[in-house]
Amino acid sequence: MSKINWLHVDTVGDQSGYVSAITSHISKNLPLIRDSLVSSRKYFTQFCVKFANSFIPKFINQLYRCKPVSTVGAEQLLLDTHSLKTVLLDLPSLGSSVVRKAPASYTKIVVKGMTKAEMILKVVMSPQEPPQGFVDNYIKLLPESDPTEFQRVLEMKGLKRTEQNVMLDIFRSCLPRMQQSAEPAGSGGLNSAVSTPEQESSRIKKLEKLIKKRL
Repeated sequence: MSKINWLHVDTVGDQSGYVSAITSHISKNLPLIRDSLVSSRKYFTQFCVKFANSFIPKFINQLYRCKPVSTVGAEQLLLDTHSLKTVLLDLPSLGSSVVRKAPASYTKIVVKGMTKAEMILKVVMSPQEPPQGFVDNYIKLLPESDPTEFQRVLEMKGLKRTEQNVMLDIFRSCLPRMQQSAEPAGSGGLNSAVSTPEQESSRIKKLEKLIKKRL
């Protein structure tokens, strides 16, 4: 994944090879684990939760290593991310003849984590000018971020160090406002920040249609 030259990706196609490899590995091994825990479903659910909590942060860390990324490269990564998100949401019943709805606690973990990955890529695809507008958009999509994470996104965009410094200064000046708005909003503020971009993003909807068409 991180070895692909995402700067020179010029078309959005089917899901990338690494996504197919991950999906194949999960599809092959997960049923074996589920069958071993067939007498105690709660332990299998706990396994799925632990897997998601381990896989998603590692996936996001790999995203940060994909740098620099062109706009089209980010669109391909967004399609890949959505494909993996779909696989993870179906994980508890993957390969099973009995399709059960995934536990709400598990679904919440997957949606929150993979939506963050999607929002990172939406920021990478957004124009860097004007700088204040770019920072405001970043804060809107990733309200729980910090300067270190913000700089990693700037590196994904391939910005020069001087350009990064300008953006970082603006971001740091916004930190008091971010902290102030986060306190009274609580978890509700996060939910609204996560769900709205996911539901209303035309790019993601187009990619969803592309995925369905190719399946």
